[in-house]
Amino acid sequence: MATRVDSWIWGIRLTKTRSAAGAACRAGHVQVNGVSAKAATTVGIGDEVRVRLHGHERIVEVVKLISKRTSAPLAAECYIDRSPPPPPKEIMASIPRREPGAGRPTKRDRRQLDRIRPGPLLILAVAGSLLLGACGGGGNADGGGSNEPGRLPKAGTGPEFKRCGGLSTEEVERLTTFSGLKLYVDNTSACEWRPGGLRDAQVASWNWYRGSPIGRERGLEQLTRENPTVDYETAGHPGFLTQHPNVCEVGVQFENDFIEISVADRSAQLGGDSVSPETLCNAAKQLATMSVERAS
Repeated sequence: MATRVDSWIWGIRLTKTRSAAGAACRAGHVQVNGVSAKAATTVGIGDEVRVRLHGHERIVEVVKLISKRTSAPLAAECYIDRSPPPPPKEIMASIPRREPGAGRPTKRDRRQLDRIRPGPLLILAVAGSLLLGACGGGGNADGGGSNEPGRLPKAGTGPEFKRCGGLSTEEVERLTTFSGLKLYVDNTSACEWRPGGLRDAQVASWNWYRGSPIGRERGLEQLTRENPTVDYETAGHPGFLTQHPNVCEVGVQFENDFIEISVADRSAQLGGDSVSPETLCNAAKQLATMSVERAS
């Protein structure tokens, strides 16, 4: 038995309306078992659901399936909340904010902000060090790249990637050692391979984010993963590598764009044998390198 993820996160009261839940899915703010989820993606008992709302990430484990909104006490019985504590108030207070209705910042506003604010990666890395006792490395205001200090990165200035990053199903199978993979998601910005229709065991994905700073994604990984997020370079491009039990992800930066490769194997939760963490990370690294080298 399974239910749609947008219905479920609305039913357990993570979003106020079902339309808001669907919008979060379309914006790429919802993941099921470490993979970006569409509104129609189904969830089952034991799945991990991540929802990014208002700058914070909620991480919950499914223990009961519902598709209609229920009361707060009953909703609390449907999941186990594994969300990390929010960053300290001192960190959040240090992030510059504009008053509602102030409009788009002028060039003068941007120069003033650049002089007084630290980079977003530095803010999140400090928060991660306070919460996790470890920090995965520094970076500049653009999220760890080689841009000049104070220069705003530009979206869409990275290479053009082929469909699925130029990766074939056969190559993904060979590197991950997963069997029977099929391409279930295939569009210009995301591809996902798995043996069956559900994301309940083995999943590999390739995602292309345009106009989304990698520092923001890395900061969230640093705050939410059990192991420290570390600097990692792919084919001469800066990025990060992060691990979680049975999941390995590699992000690669290009100005204000980045790609992310995720390889996950939760077969052990279903009574099977899981691929080793070393194999998962080796696969993610090689797939990232191949994708970058094949870009134009």
